Amino acid sequence: MDVGGADILSWLQSAGKVFRVFDGQDSGLVSYGLEVPGGKWFVKYADREPQISHLRNAEAFNSVVKSKYMPRPLGSLNLASGYALVYEWVDGEVLYSPEFRGQSGRDNPLSPYYRFVHLPVRAIIDVLNAVYELHAEIESKGFVAVDFYDGCIIYDFSRHRVHFCDFDHYAKGPFVLATDRLFGSSRFMAPEESVRGSVIDHRTNVYTMGAAAFAFLANASRAREHWRATDQLFEVAGKAASQDRGQRHESINQFYEEWKKALDR
Repeated sequence: MDVGGADILSWLQSAGKVFRVFDGQDSGLVSYGLEVPGGKWFVKYADREPQISHLRNAEAFNSVVKSKYMPRPLGSLNLASGYALVYEWVDGEVLYSPEFRGQSGRDNPLSPYYRFVHLPVRAIIDVLNAVYELHAEIESKGFVAVDFYDGCIIYDFSRHRVHFCDFDHYAKGPFVLATDRLFGSSRFMAPEESVRGSVIDHRTNVYTMGAAAFAFLANASRAREHWRATDQLFEVAGKAASQDRGQRHESINQFYEEWKKALDR
């Protein structure tokens, strides 16, 4: 919607009551929890390029990919001061929080990440299954995931429900990397995501899926003694997260099918 000359704070005040402000993100974006008549919204705002273009990219992605695991998009705002996307509010905590940065933050027992990786194994696997189900669907729509990491996961510890957010950099693929490095956390990134001229495709995303398993079931270690699940799942995750592209599964869908078979053993 075009709201003319309004700036973001004026619009927020006219629409409802701000109950949360998220202003510590590395991206420079500022987001708001907004209580409105009948519910709550999440408003994600940018006031400069390239962040505005990233939000428009997320809007295009949201128009194609729909999932029960994604907060429902409610629209966009063309403001005099910038651009914003509006989503339904979902309860939970983002597993990566700017309040708990780096490994020391992840090791803090108060952090969402620490509390998540110390849940029962079955609860973690349920979230991984949701990651893989969603990304198999994303793959089927012709998109490649870019910048997926624990900061994209919203987990409701009381209800054990998960949602995923931050699709600002997801792109139609495959594509050739035109920069020296993609956006993302090194814990989840395939080697080719740091090499200009590399092909970024579904095998790249397979690596990320395997890395996610190690992140949450072994606290990012690749050592068997740190792995909390079965040997069968360890082997599937290890194949996915191979440094050699040719050794990985050909697609997320193929990886997920092998993962589910390993779960049944």
